[in-house]
Amino acid sequence: MHILQYYQFGNIPENQLDNIKEWYYKKCLEYQLKGLILLAPEGINLSVAGTKFLLDDFLKECYKAPFPLLPETRVRFMPTEVQPYKKIVIKIKNQIIPFPVKINHKLNQGKFIKPEEFHQLMKENKVIPVDTRNYYEWEIGTFKNALKFPIRKFRELPSQLDWFKEQYEKNKDKIIVTFCTGGIRCEKVVPFLVEKGFMNVYQIEGGILDYFEKFPDGYWEGECFVFDERYSILPDFKRGNVRPCNFCGQPIIHQRCVRCGNIQIA
Repeated sequence: MHILQYYQFGNIPENQLDNIKEWYYKKCLEYQLKGLILLAPEGINLSVAGTKFLLDDFLKECYKAPFPLLPETRVRFMPTEVQPYKKIVIKIKNQIIPFPVKINHKLNQGKFIKPEEFHQLMKENKVIPVDTRNYYEWEIGTFKNALKFPIRKFRELPSQLDWFKEQYEKNKDKIIVTFCTGGIRCEKVVPFLVEKGFMNVYQIEGGILDYFEKFPDGYWEGECFVFDERYSILPDFKRGNVRPCNFCGQPIIHQRCVRCGNIQIA
């Protein structure tokens, strides 16, 4: 079994969202896929799981969808030992990734570093990795010597601009490289920071997951949190050790549920 993932920014008229949602719902049923698809006026964020040959056929359909997948959009196939989703869920949201600041995506141009480049910079000690994920994500794993945004939710990140400025001033001699799970959050973080005047800031192309694909024994320490029924994965894409809360089903990090706060000892 595999997971197909991609996100794509682009203007979708609000009066077309329902039709696009219906199109994806019918296609996912046709190809026996389960997963989560988020639609918003700013674009699509898709993660669906199924057999590889059915995902291949589904992907071909995506290029002909009402909001078509563009040839240049990054597509990821990721192996999984278990079905990571219980059903197909398609939601229409205000944003595919909530952020309180309007973003100029043109400021992302030239700001991507391939996993191979990032790995070499880490080897040469020329880079400072900056984790843009929520605290409960980086608590279970992050890159070696990473700076971690002190946030509970991604939408809080702009409020930590002073924190970032302080870290930036301390590390001006090194390249600042932001990262998140698959890259989508950094697509907003980097242009936000550039607009605020920080120029020596980049992002890992494809995020943590693309780095895992190239360097399963690289500079990652711990596990990687994922927003599906696996809860966490290892750098070789096998399921990690994070498990759900017995009360609300959300992940248990360091014996405490990230949502309801109940303490549970395995």
